[in-house]
Amino acid sequence: MSFVPYLKQPPTHTQTGTTLPSETTPNASFSDKSVDKAPAVETHSNNDPYGPRQWHSNLVPLSGKNRALNEFSVERTNEHIDQNLVMLHGYGAGLGFFYKNFEGLSRVNGWKIYALDLLGMGRSSRPPFKVQSKDRQNSITEAEDWFIDALEEWRIQRKIEMFTLLGHSLGGYMAVAYALKYPGHLNKLVLASPVGIPEDPYAVNAEMPGPTKSTMANEFTQDQHEDVKNYLRPQISGAVKEGDDNNFLNAKSRGHQDGKTGDKTPPRKPLPKWL
Repeated sequence: MSFVPYLKQPPTHTQTGTTLPSETTPNASFSDKSVDKAPAVETHSNNDPYGPRQWHSNLVPLSGKNRALNEFSVERTNEHIDQNLVMLHGYGAGLGFFYKNFEGLSRVNGWKIYALDLLGMGRSSRPPFKVQSKDRQNSITEAEDWFIDALEEWRIQRKIEMFTLLGHSLGGYMAVAYALKYPGHLNKLVLASPVGIPEDPYAVNAEMPGPTKSTMANEFTQDQHEDVKNYLRPQISGAVKEGDDNNFLNAKSRGHQDGKTGDKTPPRKPLPKWL
């Protein structure tokens, strides 16, 4: 909220949500409205040229023990809400990662913006979770359902029939999982740099595959110092003379051969060191 330049006195966490986790008592209940819901912060034309708007922060209780989603929303007052945008953050993050987007997105007429902390992250509750299934595929589905079922329960509580779902990183993964399980409530699905987890968690340590046919990426990852040196003092190997898959050296070789036949074409400039 402190990013929004139109608010002369940006609200603190005590104005826009629950108290800090370190300040909550173990016996705190989600039904305590003084803890779960703070008064909305309102902006008007005198301090918000795109207002009037209301900024809300709530802890939405879900069914079961110690289950609640932290919600931040922005709505335009005195306007009919036609569209709802729900934003999901990435792994180990929180809705605060979207703080630069709230103000700009909420300028659009007819839209209400929601950002949620995934269950177990941010300021949402952290209920215990343990995979019960022994089957690999069912274990993955069970883990996905733990997140997306909470999102669906939140949607029902908010009485949102249709909405646009935006997910970043792991939030994009969960957004796809939600769309597959609950496809009837989405207008659009927006994936911002979505990621997933490989089947083998140790796959990142596997040996990288060898180079394939010459590509633009391969050509730009060559040792540039050697390229410049070879250009100034060409020493074309027999493999290059016979022809290989390296288009960069082949073009250079053809340039030298053309020069011997009287071609007036200027030589290629070496690639800059910063490339």
